[in-house]
This record gives sequence, structure tokens and C-alpha cells, in this order.
Amino acid sequence: MANVNQPEFEGKVAIVTGAASGIGRATATLLNSRGASVVAEDIKPEVDELTHGNERIATIIGDVSSEETAKCAVALAIERFGKVDILVNNAATIIYKPVVDMTTEDWDSIMAVNVRGWFLHSREALRAMIPNHSGSIVNVGSYACFYTFPQIAAYAASKGAIAQLTRTLAVENISHGIRVNAV
Repeated sequence: MANVNQPEFEGKVAIVTGAASGIGRATATLLNSRGASVVAEDIKPEVDELTHGNERIATIIGDVSSEETAKCAVALAIERFGKVDILVNNAATIIYKPVVDMTTEDWDSIMAVNVRGWFLHSREALRAMIPNHSGSIVNVGSYACFYTFPQIAAYAASKGAIAQLTRTLAVENISHGIRVNAV
């Protein structure tokens, strides 16, 4: 039976991408308030606001689609807090354009943030979690994992890719004691 006086994430270390605002900021704050040490990552400098007076939050400003940012986020978690228990892939972007008006740069920018970034962060977090035989990756999905409407082709395709990435990561890593889910 769990100790009701101990916060549910006490002793856990989480990385949250897209943590400067919205769902990412709320997630980082909630995990921290429930005992977790958090590496909060975003391309926006506002992510640094989360550290004010809180030694259990470290921040990193970087592009989620960069391999170096993913490596640095995991390295920071290990250096500062000793491990990685939780990864919340949240950073995402959207462009509203009909396919006929979309450029390859539009398409590629959505795929870089919404798919490549999540792959890179998952890979690097898994490299830290597998030796510990535990961990959890939570991918923040969207209605667009299953449904679409006009002007979101790249976003919908990226979220469909995330649904499949989530399933693949789950079956590849369950034997390592690592859960991978989408919400």
C-alpha cells in the first residue's frame, strides 16, 4: 500500500518537452508538485520561468527536432538528478493550409517537430531507462491521431505517425519494464 503522505512521483525524474506553455507547462508543474524532479524543455526562453525558486526543475532551451537537444535533455536529467524515469513528449506544431498550398518546407517543419523530435527524445530516454529496467514514456496525442479535417494534412499525418511510433515503442520495450502510452 502506498504511503498517502508521500507524493506519488517522489524520487522520479521526468523530462517534459514543450514545457514553456500550455499542456507542457501544466504537466511539468504538476509532476513537480507531486514530487518529481523535472527537466523542462522548450524552444522558447519562457521555459526558464519554471525554475524560479525551485531546485527540482532544470530547464533546457532547444529545438525538439535536434538530436543534440534530445541528448542534452537526457544528459541534464542524469547529471542533475541521477536518472530518467519519465519522458513526456508534448512539443508540437501545426500549420493550417490546404495540401495544394503547402510547401515542402511546411511539411518538413511539422514532421521534424512532431515526429522526428519525439523519436529522438524517446530513443535517448530509452537508452537511459533500459539499464534501469523501468520507465514510462507518455506521448501527448491528438484527435488527429484518428480524425482529420481540411487544412491539417501535415499535422494529421504527424499525429498518425506518433500513434504508430507509440505502439512500436510499447511492444519493443515492455520486456525492459518500460511503459509507452499516448494520451
